[in-house]
Amino acid sequence: MTHACFPSSRALPLKTGYYPTRLLQTRVTTTLIVTSSSSSSSLPQQLLLRCSSPPVVNPPFDGPQRSSEWFALRRDKLTTSTFSTALGFWKGNRRSELWHQKVFSPDADTISSTGRAAMEWGVDNEAAAIERYRSITGREVGTLGFAMHPDASFAWMGASPDGVLGRQPEGGILEVKCPFNKGRPELGLPWRAVPYYYMPQVQGQMEIMDRDWVDLYCWTPNGSSLFRVFREKEYWELMHAVLREFWWENVLPAREALAAGREAAALARSQKLAAAARLLCKEVAGHVEFFG
Repeated sequence: MTHACFPSSRALPLKTGYYPTRLLQTRVTTTLIVTSSSSSSSLPQQLLLRCSSPPVVNPPFDGPQRSSEWFALRRDKLTTSTFSTALGFWKGNRRSELWHQKVFSPDADTISSTGRAAMEWGVDNEAAAIERYRSITGREVGTLGFAMHPDASFAWMGASPDGVLGRQPEGGILEVKCPFNKGRPELGLPWRAVPYYYMPQVQGQMEIMDRDWVDLYCWTPNGSSLFRVFREKEYWELMHAVLREFWWENVLPAREALAAGREAAALARSQKLAAAARLLCKEVAGHVEFFG
């Protein structure tokens, strides 16, 4: 059964491929260190803040990511990895596809074959990337399966950080990226600057976990780069306004209509009207036949 009869763009606030200019102009302070994969370069002294003991966190879920419990927690959440899509940063239909997934099939795997290959590359190399980050920085990296905002009014959002760095309030978050390099990851090179479309994800992580900085680490087989991104509340307020509208004014009303059976009623009515439509003419191989 398809859902073509159910409007998928009732009030989506952003046009496809459009995003507020201010979301790209936010002030983000970064620190960049580029290393070869075999070098023993060290970070500046201000980044060599070693943990004297393992991080202490109080997560709602501290089990393994990609477990059945983890997927269940994410099911009814807008997760930080989808924030840039919900904000309309991408060309094409990705925002509408995210809406459709969250409304009709939150359990379905809707990733394209290319996206799946990129995701698998990241998953397969994440452990090596984290180990390299540890080697470069000397930091301990804690784990956290899934984080939700402590404020119940924000419970519709969630984050799955790649690592937790230190204790609150001084501690940060580790986010690892392993670029797929358009299907040639073995030729990839580390970033010289942070791609703008990762800002919603890392700023969302900081808001949900109430931490003030993220180490955004880009790992490739040919080297790596590390950026320090700081929390910016003004940026979050701007971003949150769009995310809230996407979730509360588009996703949830459509879910409620689906649960109430209105979609089934619309489908049944569509079938009845289609059956009642009168055939006026038919053309086959250049021959036109009219019906009274």
